[in-house]
Amino acid sequence: MPVNEMIQTMLEELRQIADTEVHVGKPMQIGDAHVIPVSRLSLGFGAGGFGSEADQKRGAGGGVSVEPLAFLVIQQDRAQLLHMNSPSSPMGKLLDIMPDVIDELKRYTRKDGDQ
Repeated sequence: MPVNEMIQTMLEELRQIADTEVHVGKPMQIGDAHVIPVSRLSLGFGAGGFGSEADQKRGAGGGVSVEPLAFLVIQQDRAQLLHMNSPSSPMGKLLDIMPDVIDELKRYTRKDGDQ
């Protein structure tokens, strides 16, 4: 298959996978609230080839990045959008301390398992 056909085929497949830049995730129920993640999708792709018709070398690669942007929280008759990239937002603060919380939980479960 010539390189240009390979590139065209892969780009068509990628377009089918990610037809939008922003993705609204699957709703999750947490207690009495419904939480819906909102993320940005980024796609990268590269391909190339060289050589003669009889001895052609070619290759291609791609990648997808998913960046969380916000969470839509719906609780009873109230909806709230919590932005991830705002340092003053509750979600931003939560994400800042999350690694410490996870480490503390690991330490706590290890102590519990030892007793």
